[in-house]
Amino acid sequence: MKPYKITFIYAYEGEEWSTPIALANEFKDRNWEVDFVSIGSNKTGHYHEDNLKKWVDSKPKTDIVLFMDWGRFDSPLLNKELVDAFWVQESGDDPQNFDRNSPKASRFHLTLTPDYKCYNEYKMRGINVEWLTHFADTKIHYPREVEITHVAVSSRGRGKQCPSIDYLVDYYGEDTIVNKNVWDPNGHSEFLCSGHMIIQESRWKEITRRIFEGMACGKLVITDRLPFHTNIDSLLVENQDIIYYDSIEELASKVVYFQENPKERELIAQRGRQKVLNNHTQVQWVDKIIEKWKDSQ
Repeated sequence: MKPYKITFIYAYEGEEWSTPIALANEFKDRNWEVDFVSIGSNKTGHYHEDNLKKWVDSKPKTDIVLFMDWGRFDSPLLNKELVDAFWVQESGDDPQNFDRNSPKASRFHLTLTPDYKCYNEYKMRGINVEWLTHFADTKIHYPREVEITHVAVSSRGRGKQCPSIDYLVDYYGEDTIVNKNVWDPNGHSEFLCSGHMIIQESRWKEITRRIFEGMACGKLVITDRLPFHTNIDSLLVENQDIIYYDSIEELASKVVYFQENPKERELIAQRGRQKVLNNHTQVQWVDKIIEKWKDSQ
């Protein structure tokens, strides 16, 4: 029996890890054939449709097409009418790029959005959509045996519209709290594991992948309180799986509290990790995509 095939369309540069690669590896583990069609470079911001045109013109045979982009790329070649397959658009940068993602949705059989408000808007527009929040790749993000060198860490990066975290870094010093981006996948996971807890501040008051990656690493996650319309309360329970703060002062006090109460900190961290393992990993994402593909047959 020939294996099923999925084709990923995104800015593929042969990188070691990315969100699409996490899903591609899961499909490979299930004996799917995986192909990549690159639309350019995320690093340079230069996109093109050369490879996409060649792929469409070749009349390819594939079962699923999965387009993954942060909203900046569009082309008339992104069209379910051009290649006989189940076309899926992953609108991973909703809500901030909803106005870029939504016009493409009618050219796909299915749109996946991580944002609940956008999910309802897609539905109002008659789009076949699933709310599928961000996930942690458990092959990368898991509890690692590394030295814990900080009270708290954040992967937002300095100056990235996270004033509460930057304030704490400046107040306590980077020996205590550190905020930086680490792009190497294993280095990123090790960095998350180097603190007793992970602090997060969303840019758009949205659910971010950092919440799930931190929890997958077995760490307590403290994040800014997100609005009701994100529907995060249906995913995670406050003070059982996750901790919220409403001000810089509250963030500082909760960091101190959980540093002084390690048993409570670890209990919440393990509950959060189990929630992620059960619901928010590459496994559940691939399950959902295959389920919707089968339903379309």
